[in-house]
Amino acid sequence: MKTVAFVGNPNAGKTAWINALSDAGFEVGNWPGVTVERKQAQVEWDKEAITLIDLPGIYDLQKTNNEEQITQDFLESQPIDCLINVLDATHLQRALRLTLKLRMLQIPMILIFNFYDEVLKNGIEIDAAKLSRRLACPILCASAFDKQAGRQVKDTVLAMLHQPFDGYRPLLPKPLEQAWVDEVNALQLAEPFASPLALKKQAYQKLCDRQPQAMHEALYRAVDSLMSHVRQDPQRRLLKTKRIDAVLLHRIWGLPLLLAMSFGMLMLIYNGSAPYVAWLNQLTLWMQHGCRLLLASMPAWVQSLVCDGLLAGIGSVLSFLPLMAFLYFFLGLLEESGYMARIAFLMDRLMRPFGCSGKAFVSLLLGLGCNVPAVMATRVIEEESSRRRTALVVPLISCGARLPIYLLFSAAFFPGQGGLVVFTLYGLSLVSALVLSLVLSLPEHRKQPWMVLELPVYRRPSLPVVFNKVRQEVKNYTRKALTVVMLAMTVLWGLTYFPTGEIATSYAAQFGKAASVIYEPLGFGTQWPLVASLPGSIAAKETVVGFLASVLSETTETPPDFAEESRNLISGLGEAVKNSVVHLADFSQEGQDAGLISELGALFPDPLGKLRAYCFLVYCLFSIPCIMTLNALRQEYGTKLMLKSIAIMLALPYVVSLLLFQLGRLLFWL
Repeated sequence: MKTVAFVGNPNAGKTAWINALSDAGFEVGNWPGVTVERKQAQVEWDKEAITLIDLPGIYDLQKTNNEEQITQDFLESQPIDCLINVLDATHLQRALRLTLKLRMLQIPMILIFNFYDEVLKNGIEIDAAKLSRRLACPILCASAFDKQAGRQVKDTVLAMLHQPFDGYRPLLPKPLEQAWVDEVNALQLAEPFASPLALKKQAYQKLCDRQPQAMHEALYRAVDSLMSHVRQDPQRRLLKTKRIDAVLLHRIWGLPLLLAMSFGMLMLIYNGSAPYVAWLNQLTLWMQHGCRLLLASMPAWVQSLVCDGLLAGIGSVLSFLPLMAFLYFFLGLLEESGYMARIAFLMDRLMRPFGCSGKAFVSLLLGLGCNVPAVMATRVIEEESSRRRTALVVPLISCGARLPIYLLFSAAFFPGQGGLVVFTLYGLSLVSALVLSLVLSLPEHRKQPWMVLELPVYRRPSLPVVFNKVRQEVKNYTRKALTVVMLAMTVLWGLTYFPTGEIATSYAAQFGKAASVIYEPLGFGTQWPLVASLPGSIAAKETVVGFLASVLSETTETPPDFAEESRNLISGLGEAVKNSVVHLADFSQEGQDAGLISELGALFPDPLGKLRAYCFLVYCLFSIPCIMTLNALRQEYGTKLMLKSIAIMLALPYVVSLLLFQLGRLLFWL
């Protein structure tokens, strides 16, 4: 099995190339000890089995961040048969610095000058033949979307794998080159059986250690010498980007435009996926009803386990797939177009005092729709500590699943003031997330470096690349989430079913009655149905409404008509496709159950009723996130961070609700 590693600057197009060469057959995980994404693919070219490794994008080999640490450790410790250095051909001067350092690792290397279509469009002239001779590396000028170029890369890699490799000489001034040769000879005498390639690499590193300033200057002179084979007009190349940035990065309206576009993206993700989510929920109900018909002769608990436990778990995962697909589609557009870097640039100054990077803003914004994609979106943050910190505070952002609870309680206790109540809860959510981020960042706040960011040129996003990313991420998410969520949903089903088969007398209800005394200082503990509804909210926040409806309402469920449901399911898919486009800007909510509102409002008839209800809403806002969010945290950052999130959101809602109720009661009596 041969190993071919792809390395290059961020946004140079490595992933597009490995996509094209492997048909996106990635195995995705995390590098050991960190949350930086690891991608590799197994391919077979002309009966040669090859592993393609997509290394993190880097600018240097100095180990100043996780990406550089991972890349350099891998290149130095793992057997690599061929290195493919992908360069942005429109920014060769920046990319060649890394290329020269990679050559001294003494690994056979192929250079791909990517975005060559843009090179031709911008009138840039590159003498690739002369550069290839100077660097002693094959150079391919191509675009990842050219199928013929893909075949050329495969042939070049296969040729490289089967030809002898004598190593590279450094591009140094004569005195330094002679010093390198002398060092190689000295090492050869001291270690006669060592590999010649290892000796050349070791000699170069010793020279860098002994004469760092001279070697640094030699590197830049070598790059300038190589760039003499490139003719370009920087003003022409950057003209389009400068014109767009004059608007999008304007010091006055740049930020308002970002907020408007962010809100629009959130609307498109949330509302565009909502009809598909509703259809998948309808599909889950259809499967549950059909399963009950098939299991009609089985005991009631078996029917409930399969339908309300296992199938409900499958349905939970399925219902998030449209949301994840829309999320990764729009994140892909932002990344491919070059605007994601602008978001980080615009928001960094505002977010940094709270210990967050500019890109954290995207995750917090997405959290307003759903915390699950918001956690997944934290992977676009480069800095490891900021990435973890943002993931911890994302569950504090009030997601769309909490909104039905707010609306129900607003109708019952705050008629005519629902908008104000919801606004204060969302404001409290955002403020608490920023404060928690600040607290978590205090131990390292003083040593936190300022962000150095190079803004890429604007490019038209490649839809094949974006759709490949969507397909791969959704597939990996489903595979990792399914088993964990099904197990958790089965446990929660048992708590709401046993020992009597009735939710009002289940273990969850018994817990609510027993734990009410603990929640009495928070104001709402005098009513056990509210306390008992909290464990089920771990499955999904909106289950609070369903639990209260089943306990407080007197309605009886009519038997489902399976044939009618089947017909509605088929027609509903077409409606979902239509509504996904037609109702993108529709944030209207379904009407509330008048009977449930009346029953709920009767729970707190005392003068402090509104305060008690608001404290319950605050508790729901800060309570443990849903299973899908917990699983996303575990999937992205490991069990330890997930448990840390649970600990924070066990203590925070209790403390905040306690202070709010006790202070509110004191002010009321004063």
